[in-house]
Amino acid sequence: MSQIRGGDTDLAEEIQQAAVTAIKAGEGSPEWETYMRRFAQTPEELARLLSTDDTADQFHMDLARTTLVGNGTCGATTTGFQLLDGVGDTLDQNV
Repeated sequence: MSQIRGGDTDLAEEIQQAAVTAIKAGEGSPEWETYMRRFAQTPEELARLLSTDDTADQFHMDLARTTLVGNGTCGATTTGFQLLDGVGDTLDQNV
């Protein structure tokens, strides 16, 4: 998300809109998947973000996933700096 930190407010607003849409549609929806695809570079990473891997229902993973979506609602003024707050390296473990 270096583009947002670099001042790409259009991208930040896209992420904000996608996050709100994903939250309204709920986990498992096409909108949720569309949002998570922004952050996955491999099929394994996408599976982790969609909780279709072996981390489904692990609280710390669910917390990181929902934080990634929740933080996306912040918009251009804070998304670039806080988008990954509370996510840390949790979702990258063993991927």
